[in-house]
Amino acid sequence: MELTWSNQMSVGNETIDSEHKVILDLVKDISRVIGEKDGALFSLALNQLEDVTRKHFEHEEKIAQAIHFPFEEHNLEHQYILGEFLIIKEELADSQSRWSESVAEHYLEFLTTWAIDHVMEDDMKMKPFLETYPYDFKPDGSMS
Repeated sequence: MELTWSNQMSVGNETIDSEHKVILDLVKDISRVIGEKDGALFSLALNQLEDVTRKHFEHEEKIAQAIHFPFEEHNLEHQYILGEFLIIKEELADSQSRWSESVAEHYLEFLTTWAIDHVMEDDMKMKPFLETYPYDFKPDGSMS
């Protein structure tokens, strides 16, 4: 699956689009780290992805509320993903950051599929709402 940003991935909001680009880049980094079989780097990269994703989910929720997008189902997906991050981190801790090739491929496939599906399926549902606002719309004028 291709983890390269394209214009067809735009949901019509600068904040969300730029955060999606960062998430895709972080998943690419994880792919590289998994290939190097470096458990410590994988753990760091996964933590960074989780931190960026949490902030991204917060921004999406604020934007969704401001544009009156029904967010309940979308939020359930966010909670599921955050739960999966926790499971992966626990599995890594239990295995002392050592994993088989098949486990590494499973982690990478999950993260890659999630990153693409998050943008192309879940967040694309917000696009019709977002297109009625300026591309640089922020609900409170700024987001940190």
